[in-house]
Amino acid sequence: MNTDARYIFWLLDFLAHQGVDTDALRSAHGLDDLKSMDMPVSSRTHTALLLDAMEKTGDPGLGLKLGYQRSLATYDQLAFLMLSCSTFREANTTGLKYQNYPGRFSGHSIITTFSEIDGQGCYQVNLNEDLGPLRLLAVEELLANIMATARWVLGQPLPVTRLRCDYPAPKHASEYRAIFNCEPQFDTPVIQLFFDAAVLDAPMPNASPQSARLYEAMCAEHSIRRMGGNMAWRVWPLIVKDPANPPNADQAAAQLCCSPRTLRRKLQSEGWQYQQIIDRVREIHARRGLSDPTLSVTQLAFQLGYCDHSGFLKAFRKWTGITPREFRSRLL
Repeated sequence: MNTDARYIFWLLDFLAHQGVDTDALRSAHGLDDLKSMDMPVSSRTHTALLLDAMEKTGDPGLGLKLGYQRSLATYDQLAFLMLSCSTFREANTTGLKYQNYPGRFSGHSIITTFSEIDGQGCYQVNLNEDLGPLRLLAVEELLANIMATARWVLGQPLPVTRLRCDYPAPKHASEYRAIFNCEPQFDTPVIQLFFDAAVLDAPMPNASPQSARLYEAMCAEHSIRRMGGNMAWRVWPLIVKDPANPPNADQAAAQLCCSPRTLRRKLQSEGWQYQQIIDRVREIHARRGLSDPTLSVTQLAFQLGYCDHSGFLKAFRKWTGITPREFRSRLL
């Protein structure tokens, strides 16, 4: 998955302020000819650049800083679309809809979902296993970027109530408090960021419905072009609409205007089978649903399309290695 050059330019500028020789860095990674904001940078080059940045800065909290101090220069059509929305709820829905818009990992290696639980909004961050040594940087950048984006869009800080992280407390854990305004919890089963849901329906200071329509058209067009080589991402929203009753592979192929054979072949080339995507979507919804204490395990099983409790139990144990009740007990 390629990354837009605007994020690379910002990264290089940020590193220059940290005393890194960015001219040498550009040459080392073949970026001397990078001159346009919209030029794509390959995922391999992007990954190598970030690993080099981590080594040269020696800063374990680099991800937090990149996310929270994100420059206005990285604004793209999606950022302006979110700024133009009428409410934060609308901006939030839009941002998640187009989370595969060119960035670093969002929408590909990282999928973010959202739900409301007992008067709180909850972002849940779900990761693929391809991040390797960049996992912590990617998660911290995303979480901090949520805070920065909410500040731009709302015109005020996001009122965070709780942050849960599925990794041990890093050496720079003290930096979390200044960004998230709460005491973070580490070594939890899931990554979740909770905030007061009252802000979801607050009017936006820069609302412009006509501008929003124009920017959404741009995002939709760009997103379709970007999805062209990623069949798994194109299938994903078809299943998310109703995980309990997803289309079968033939129906999905018809909706994507391709043959079932082409669908299977492209998914296989990306390392997926159709049922694996259904299972992945259901797993994410299951983890999120178990965070809601008002939802019983049986109710959740039915919501996800399982005819009985035992079928869901078997599937969840396969995904996580533990039962739904054990998972829920770790959340409390």
